[in-house]
Formats: sequence, C-alpha cells, structure tokens
Amino acid sequence: MKRILDVWQKWKPVTVTLLAFLVLWIMKSFFTIKIPTFNPITKAIEDFNMTDLFYEMDDMKRQDNSFITIVDMTELVNRGDIAKALEEVEACEPLVVGVDMVFQGLKEDSLGNEALRRVASTYDNIVWSLRLYDYDYKLGYTYPDRSFFIEETGATEAVTNMQGTKVSRVKRKLVRGWELNGELKPAFVCTVANMFAGQEIAPTEDKDIDINFMPTNFTVVKWDQIAENADLLADRIVLFGAMHEEGDMHITPLGKIAGLELLAYGVQTLIRDNEVKEIKGLKLWLYSFLIVLAIFMERAWRRDWISRRQHPLARLLLNFPIVGSLISFIWVGLIMFGAYMLFVMKDVSLNLGYAFGAIAFLATAESSYNIIRDYLKDKINEKDNS
Repeated sequence: MKRILDVWQKWKPVTVTLLAFLVLWIMKSFFTIKIPTFNPITKAIEDFNMTDLFYEMDDMKRQDNSFITIVDMTELVNRGDIAKALEEVEACEPLVVGVDMVFQGLKEDSLGNEALRRVASTYDNIVWSLRLYDYDYKLGYTYPDRSFFIEETGATEAVTNMQGTKVSRVKRKLVRGWELNGELKPAFVCTVANMFAGQEIAPTEDKDIDINFMPTNFTVVKWDQIAENADLLADRIVLFGAMHEEGDMHITPLGKIAGLELLAYGVQTLIRDNEVKEIKGLKLWLYSFLIVLAIFMERAWRRDWISRRQHPLARLLLNFPIVGSLISFIWVGLIMFGAYMLFVMKDVSLNLGYAFGAIAFLATAESSYNIIRDYLKDKINEKDNS
C-alpha cells in the first residue's frame, strides 16, 4: 500500500491530468446515454474547431479569387433560358463550366429540352451535377438523380452531395468519391479541379476533403450580365447555379452560404492544395494531454511560489481568484495563438476541444486525487496501528 501511495504522490501531475480526462470521458458518456439526441459535451468537443475562430479573425482581410467565377441564375426557371445563358457563358471561353443543377426527365417545353441537349452535346468542358439518394451500408447510394440527356450525349457528370456529421450540421468536408451501387463516382469538386488543371490533381477515392474556408471574395456575375463581363469568365472555372435559393443554403464556419459557394471553396482548396489537415487519433490525445499537464504544473508551481512569499499582503493579493483567472486566460491565449500559427504556416488544425474540456475539470480531478490519496494514507495508518 505504501508503494502505491509513493507512486501516487510522485506522479501527481500525470495522475491529476489523467483524472481530468477520465472525468471528461465520464461526463461525455453520461450525456451520451441520458441525452442521446442532444449531447452538449460531445457536440461542444467534436464540433469545436479552432479554424472557425481563425476564419473569423481573417474575415477583414478577405482574399480575392482570380480563377473561379460564379454565374448566378437564381431567377431563371425556363430550360430554354438556362440553355441560352450557358451558351453565353461558353462564348466567353471559360476553361471549365460546372453546372450545379439536375434536369430531371423531359418537360413539356420541347424546345427547352432540345436546347439543353444541344448544349450538352456541343461543349465537352461542362461538368453536370449528379445527386445520389437512398443510402445502403453495403452498396453506398442506390438511386442516382441525373439529367435526362447524360446517357445519350455522354456528357460528364459528377456528384454534388454534401455530407454533414452526426453531431453537427456545419459543413466542413466534401468527399472525393461517392459509392453508387458499389461503383465509385467522382465528386463534382474533384472533376472540375482536374479538368481545370489538365491533369489528375484530385483522384477519385473514398476520402474526405477538409475544405479550407479562408474567407474569399468570389466574383459573382448575374445571368443577364454575362456578355459584358466576358473578361471575368475567360480562361476561368465558371460555376453555374443558384446563389439565393433557400433550399440550397448550408451552414459553414463562415455562416450560411449557398451550395454553389460551398463548392467554390472546395474547388479552390484542391487547386491551391491547401486542404486543412486535422490532427487526429493518438497525436491529438497526446498533444491534448501535454497541454493539460503543462497547465496543471504551472498552477501547482504558482501555488507553491505564492506560499513561499513572506509578505502576507502579497500572498493575499496573489491568491485572489481574479489573478488566477487572468493567468489562465493568458495561457489559453498563448495556446490559441500557437494553434493559429500552426494553421497559418502549415494548414494544420489542432482541435483544442478535448484539452480545454479537461482543463475545465482540473479542479474536480485534483479533488478526486486528494480523496484517493487520503484514503490510501488512512489504510496505511490503520494497518500500522493494528
């Protein structure tokens, strides 16, 4: 028992840090069982992303994109008008045109149907939208929603689905390839980026793309102003779709944006090769552990240093909670700054949710440590007195 107590006291910083993570895990598991539909701790930790703060910090210095132009056709409904607008876009000689809409079946407007078929047959630099439905865990998606002219014209199509997560509606990722009845279909952003680059820079694979949402000004041209803005479309990627359709708005780290703009961020990420690289798994836990351990050791050192102050007033002032809170605030600021520099220089995202969650339970962990220590001491005393 004495040996256990000696180890317990010798490794106090490590033990308290582990207890803090244990308390965090217990609370997370408790809420998962008791409140499965709304788990505040799981949601806060897994949805906490430092890049969201970085994007907000950099919003005032938005960068301009010089190779993507968005053509907004929200007001267009008639297929003939849409086909005409696409022909006007093609007259401006863009390198790639990505159309974010599906033309289901034949409509009564036969002239409009024929106009779209003509556009699809004439231009081979257009990527048409393919949407997948009815997911099966073995086959992937089983139902494709595609434009009526795809098979007869052999036009290029790619998947525009956008996934979320179980705990968050915030879109941060796009998939490189989607499974349709056991066959892998390329993602829209990958096909557009590859066509623009003239080579395969984004292979089709079942892998996520962590979109870099560094705030960007994308050039937006209305459908009725295409000809006069030809220079903004020439030799560029043109994404053609609706910018103001409520049913196609998505929540992102930048707030609510149109699906077309979300695709633009995905394409930009691939072309600039600045995909956000998340630290995951054991590395994330190791870094989180070291951060919490450093915070605890600093607190322990500070308490010891204050206790050795000879002047009573100095000890009184230094023991005020506001002093400790201020120092903790400075530490958190330094950690966040370090994470920010890591992101700016390396496009690496370190999720500090687990570290900050464990830091919040450090006081509870230390109290638990002291209870166990006192219990061990009592057992040793009982044994010595018997």
